Amino acid sequence: MGRNRVTLTDLARTLELSTCTVSKILNRSFDGFTYSKETIRRVEECAQKLGYTPNAQARSLRTRKTMLIGFILPSAQISLFGALTDRLELELRNRGYQVLIVHSRSDASAEPMLLASLLARGIDGLIWIPAAEEISPSKVGLKKDFPAVILDRPFCTDALPFVATENRAAARELAQRAYDLGHRQVGILNAPEGDRSLRERFEGFAEGFAGGKIRLIDLPNDAGAAKTSVAKLVSGRSRVSLVVALSEPLALGAIAGIRDLGLNLGPDLSFAAFDDFPLAAHWSPRITVVRQNVEVLASETAALLLARIESPGRRFDNVRVQADLKWRESVVGA
Repeated sequence: MGRNRVTLTDLARTLELSTCTVSKILNRSFDGFTYSKETIRRVEECAQKLGYTPNAQARSLRTRKTMLIGFILPSAQISLFGALTDRLELELRNRGYQVLIVHSRSDASAEPMLLASLLARGIDGLIWIPAAEEISPSKVGLKKDFPAVILDRPFCTDALPFVATENRAAARELAQRAYDLGHRQVGILNAPEGDRSLRERFEGFAEGFAGGKIRLIDLPNDAGAAKTSVAKLVSGRSRVSLVVALSEPLALGAIAGIRDLGLNLGPDLSFAAFDDFPLAAHWSPRITVVRQNVEVLASETAALLLARIESPGRRFDNVRVQADLKWRESVVGA
């Protein structure tokens, strides 16, 4: 075509469509116009074949959008957060956005600075997994109508909508099945500080374990703490037959602690956890978990955020995604 850079005009000429049509399809800015699936497919395939890349600066000036999304999360080391980051980046990239990712390292005091740096880059929207159980967006510099969505932290603020897993039903099912297998004493490792969802997990399990006895140990959400504490649950007269860890770090620490005690998961001590971390499906025996649906969480979060970007003054409902129980060989009859 005589130029190094393929333009919208080049695409339109090749496709025998108007430049306006090609632009609206590629930018997903239909503005009330509708196009057939075949037309959309032709435009997208032609753009890919010819190597068309949009002029981000020109688009930003035209739409007053940077096509940047900020994402604040505690850490990518927890497998759930890593998986969510991967899926969210893909979901938003497919819609033309880039994601700027920053980590608070579970330090709530770092979040105002991180948010300020993202806002300074002109982000169009924000996804936020707060480090604290309760937050005030206005106090950290987030304007009332700024498009933002809370992820994985239900009810930490009334100012922003959230997308989070509903764990209660799956936690009740886990407890009921364990009770039916003869378990009457269960030990639960809990990290109550900063994460309301863990409280919901415990409450759901307790509802399903009526008639049984629960020994609850509150810890920092740290593998080392769980490793040293699990011995309290498996010794003495009040020895439990099932240990349940309410988070991935607690689960990893508990598994290490049980191994150090010379016990085998399943035959010597039943074990279950929340969040389907990679080790769970590959350990021997495989570990029973209450799994969060990462794919649905990511797609719902992306959809809610983009809806907020398009309608910043509108109020949106919270979104709950049901967890499911993956029953595996680590829980056996008592």
